[in-house]
Amino acid sequence: MVTTETHQSQDLLVPPQNHDQQDPQVQEEEDQASPLSPLAGFDPETMSPGPVNAITVLTLLDKLVNMLDAVQENQNKMEGHQVEMEGVVRGIQADMTKLSKSHSHTSNTVSKLLDKSRKLSVTMKEVRDKMERQGVQVKKLEANHAHLVSRNNFKVLIFQVILHS
Repeated sequence: MVTTETHQSQDLLVPPQNHDQQDPQVQEEEDQASPLSPLAGFDPETMSPGPVNAITVLTLLDKLVNMLDAVQENQNKMEGHQVEMEGVVRGIQADMTKLSKSHSHTSNTVSKLLDKSRKLSVTMKEVRDKMERQGVQVKKLEANHAHLVSRNNFKVLIFQVILHS
């Protein structure tokens, strides 16, 4: 916050007005052309042509102080918004980091599951092939058994083992 106390110790230097060098009509148009001009709203005809009036200087300084206060206040508000935005950005960055870690963990888990699925698929194929071979062997044995039954040619050999005790 800017105060008038800091400005009171400074001297005001006003350049002398040369009416010969510049047309007063042009000067008046320049002073009132800009709405931000410190002389905006002042009528040059009511101002004394002599030395600058102290009340006018104080009024201008007061307006300047008010403008500086408004600028300072706006700057403080913008700094507050900046701090809020930084906090929001930090929160978003933290969330993105968590999401990235979660995604990485999920990706690793999916890769492991896919590897297990591939291994299981290979194992299932091997088991299926083995079962098919055994099925073929069983069919051959059944066909051979059926052939032997149809011929009715069974020879049973009995072996007697003599045990010497």
